[in-house]
Amino acid sequence: MIGVMAGDRKRSTGFSLVELMVALVISLLIGIAVLQVFLSSKNTYRLQETMGQLQENGRFAVNYLANDLRMSGFMGCGNVDRIPVNIIAEADGGGLAVSAFDGDAIIVGQNDVAASNTWGAVAGTDTLVMRKAASGSMRLTGNMSAVNANIQVVSNSLGAVAGDILFISDCINADIFRATGVSSSAGTVTIAHANNINTSNNLSKAYGPDAEVLMFESVAYYVRNTGRTTPNGDAIRALYVQRKAGGTAETATAYELIEGVEDMQLEFGVDSGDDNLADSYQPASGSVDWGKVVSVRFSLLMQAVDGKLAGGGGQAINYNGSAVTADGRLRQKFGTVVAVRNRVP
Repeated sequence: MIGVMAGDRKRSTGFSLVELMVALVISLLIGIAVLQVFLSSKNTYRLQETMGQLQENGRFAVNYLANDLRMSGFMGCGNVDRIPVNIIAEADGGGLAVSAFDGDAIIVGQNDVAASNTWGAVAGTDTLVMRKAASGSMRLTGNMSAVNANIQVVSNSLGAVAGDILFISDCINADIFRATGVSSSAGTVTIAHANNINTSNNLSKAYGPDAEVLMFESVAYYVRNTGRTTPNGDAIRALYVQRKAGGTAETATAYELIEGVEDMQLEFGVDSGDDNLADSYQPASGSVDWGKVVSVRFSLLMQAVDGKLAGGGGQAINYNGSAVTADGRLRQKFGTVVAVRNRVP
């Protein structure tokens, strides 16, 4: 009996040390494999999420820029090159350049700006300025009694104030003037255009109720540092827009539009044959005939703002004729060609 019990105890002993070590090694390998799958999935997800955000930002930036380009030279109705524009507004010193509608510079660019520039743009990037009427208009209540008479509109829906630069147009003629006074009485808003801040108080004609009053606007786009950095300490750039409307030219604020725009390059389609088609695309320079620009080709280099990503370090991309240094951040090029609608039929 004693011998049998001793044999049973011998047969019921646990796992050997070797078996335990083998089990631990197998468990460790399985754990490592699971961890690798998890990390790989996480990196893939982050990469896809970052690429999706990059593409979304790129599309938004292209759409914003293209929409304003299309509207360059907008003056309510008619074509900027086919409606005579009488300019009596004096320059305001803030860069609105109302003479654009007389000197054809409804679109002006600068190529590879220097480090010291008007907008604080990143050196080596391009800048773009467009002049046009802002959206929205005010209708006249009736006929003007004379060319120097005050303009009366139903309501001040544009919020015009003294000093604002305004359009008035009836699709046959147009005038650009500065409001010297805006007052309201008995449901009618009166806009004066005296000669103290205008070269004359005479418009080109006495407009009727078919005319509309619009606000003059200058829009600038450029790439600037935001002052923020990625988790890796790299500077984050963005596309900025500055809208100078009416009398706000000297105090207009620059707004960050889309972050992650590293560079912007522009080429201007010049029509040298008077057929409303671009015969050549030229970078902004002193030789560009701005009055013959019928389209703009632009490109944006977008970069991820989430820092360096696994899978982004070896990315090879060329932009503006040279290779971009691969630093671990994802990048993608966006761009299009936009026709200047108000310069072509």
